[in-house]
Amino acid sequence: MKFKLTTARLIVLSLILLIAAIAFIWTSITYRIEIYSQNAVALEIEKSNNRLNQAEVRLTALYQISKKNVQFLANLIALNHENDFSVSLAQRQFSDFLKVDDNYFQGRFLNASGNEVIRVERIGGAVFTLRPKDLQYKGDRYYFKEASQLSKGKVFVSNLDLNVEDGEIERPYRPTLRFFSPVVVNGEQKGVVGLNLNVENWFQYFNDTRIGILNSKNEVYFDEKGDLYKKFEEDLSATDSQGHPNFYSKKVDLENNLQWTLFTRANNTAIDAKLQKFRNEAYRTGAALIVGLLFLITIVHVLHVKNRNISKLNRAVENRLHERDTLIKEIHHRVKNNLQVVSSLLSLQSSFIKDDKIKMLFRYSQYRINSMGMVHEMLYKSDNLNRIDYGAYIEKLVQVLITSMKGDKNKIKLVMDVENIYLNIDTSIPLGLLINEITTNSLKYGFSDGEKGVLSVKLIKIGSIQYKLFIGDNGSGIPPNINFRNTKSLGLKLIHKLALQLRGNIEKDNSKKGTNYIITFNEIEQTS
Repeated sequence: MKFKLTTARLIVLSLILLIAAIAFIWTSITYRIEIYSQNAVALEIEKSNNRLNQAEVRLTALYQISKKNVQFLANLIALNHENDFSVSLAQRQFSDFLKVDDNYFQGRFLNASGNEVIRVERIGGAVFTLRPKDLQYKGDRYYFKEASQLSKGKVFVSNLDLNVEDGEIERPYRPTLRFFSPVVVNGEQKGVVGLNLNVENWFQYFNDTRIGILNSKNEVYFDEKGDLYKKFEEDLSATDSQGHPNFYSKKVDLENNLQWTLFTRANNTAIDAKLQKFRNEAYRTGAALIVGLLFLITIVHVLHVKNRNISKLNRAVENRLHERDTLIKEIHHRVKNNLQVVSSLLSLQSSFIKDDKIKMLFRYSQYRINSMGMVHEMLYKSDNLNRIDYGAYIEKLVQVLITSMKGDKNKIKLVMDVENIYLNIDTSIPLGLLINEITTNSLKYGFSDGEKGVLSVKLIKIGSIQYKLFIGDNGSGIPPNINFRNTKSLGLKLIHKLALQLRGNIEKDNSKKGTNYIITFNEIEQTS
């Protein structure tokens, strides 16, 4: 059963396709938004982790430098002890060191009992060495006890806290790290060397990095937004309304001596803004696609209606054309039959005539009528009602004339050389009469009964509407005393008249044996 696309079916099919397309578009948009959101969060995670890793690398480098600095001073004091310890030399060494490296605000040497032997401090931009009467006992301090238990070359690092002097936190706040290393000479411990580091100098390396730093007690020591030196009140594991982390953090454990927490705030506001912008653009794109799809479906529907109307009109035109073609074929058929009747009447009339010359005139008239009837016959039998295959027409016409005039057992040979040429009826009939006259003349005068001979016909196209016909025989030819242009012969007069009717001219070809003509003519424009 053949499927017919009616208007109702087209509407249903369009609705189904529209619903499917909308579902596909919005599914794709939702998927793209989800992928974009995941990528945005992943990118923020990657950036945050990079910031944390870079901060850890910087802290580790600064930590290692401070360890080497205190070890360097411990080695200087040990060398000083090996050469009869000089307090003045040691004071100068500590003083020069603090002048060179302003990261430290205090350097000191404590003997094995915990008493300060040397203490050098940075106050403002100047470095001072304390007098012996201002030196203190530090044997009960945790950093002295921890450092005294270390072997040579080891370093004790305190927790990050605020500097305490005389039991009170120093103001302004000065976050401090203490580095202590033992002084060992020939296996005997002579005391410890310590450096107090102002960590704010370290924190300068983290400006504009969006990094925050908490000490082991979860107190804020560096944060571009937080309240410093107080407990960190926010939850590092908290998320926003979209489920995205508010913070990314990392624990830093420097050789188990120091534990800090690095954190960075996620830029969720920027992520949400980008996501909202992408979402709006995606929705606009989806809406535009749907509107375009609706417009396309509307166009398809309108074109379908127009095509249906055009199809109806085409069918009506085809029916009319078919009726016209049928009518024209019927007309050609009737014309051919009428011409056949006329030919038959002439044949019947000639049977009552005793004069052979007059009978021959009747027969030649029949030939002329038959040549016209063949044109109409070929037209109503052809699919093309405007033109006929002239090569086939010439061959049929000449063969009928040969058989009619020379009998079935004739020895006349027809040589055809006709291109694929189709001519209209206004040209075909006069040209057919012309060929009829030349052929009958050749058969009548060129060959005696039973004589062998050749009739040749060649038709070529030489222009858009111009043709050239070569036609003749190899018979006895026209007697020399007959002028083919000025003769009383009806046949020759017809040949000239028909050539003029075809807007052409006729020439006798004397280069060949027999009677041969070269006729140049134009195809006559169809008038109906």
